[in-house]
Amino acid sequence: MDDKAGGRPFAVPAYSVSAGIYDDMVGLCAFEHWEENFERLRSRYGLDTTAVADVACGTGLAAAHLARSGARVFATDLSECMLRVACAKNPGRLISYVKQDMRYLQPPWRVTLVNCATDALNHLMCEDDFGRALASFRASLLPGGAVFFDMNTAWQLREGSDTSSWEFEVEGRRMSWRSAWDEEKKTFTLTMIIRDAGGRGRDVIEVHLERAYDCGWVLEQLERAGFVDAEAMDAAGLGKPSQRTRRLLFVAFG
Repeated sequence: MDDKAGGRPFAVPAYSVSAGIYDDMVGLCAFEHWEENFERLRSRYGLDTTAVADVACGTGLAAAHLARSGARVFATDLSECMLRVACAKNPGRLISYVKQDMRYLQPPWRVTLVNCATDALNHLMCEDDFGRALASFRASLLPGGAVFFDMNTAWQLREGSDTSSWEFEVEGRRMSWRSAWDEEKKTFTLTMIIRDAGGRGRDVIEVHLERAYDCGWVLEQLERAGFVDAEAMDAAGLGKPSQRTRRLLFVAFG
């Protein structure tokens, strides 16, 4: 492919280039919502954060928050670029950063909490992979430990899709986003073009995929994985989910 300015964008894996500007795009905003809800639910459920596996940790904002509160954190992500950003932003002996697939989570010690934030589980496009991830979360917990995660709903992904190109700029980089929703497959595709990446006249393209899963089905999978007392709530207000809930929060215990 021609990666020069004016040519076809050079294809790179998701979060390769965008990792460096992720927080300014969506990361900081997403973290603020996660932090508010997490602290409310930590108090409500008495969540033990002594030892935490922060799965799909991204740029490490949640991991750093947990470490500041005294948690020993094992932070994982499948993207080496995201992990490099997280390590640079949040160094510290209370956080261990490791590249791992969430379907095969293997912390060096069993934990009191598994956190999986910012719709990371939506990136699993296969039902079997989703179940495998929950099973690995359950196997990583100490008795009585909890899992805490959020997910985009079909409503959110459907309403957020826009086949028209969305142009904007982040940290001096021109961005072009185009999204699409497949109603039959319940899948969302975001095609992201980052122009002049690195200031070398190089345009790159990243494709990000998500799949929506029904709330009831997710609760069934939690039970199948061995979790008990699973609850789902609307991330906006922490009340009962509705047909127009945009983001779901789940809490369950091992």
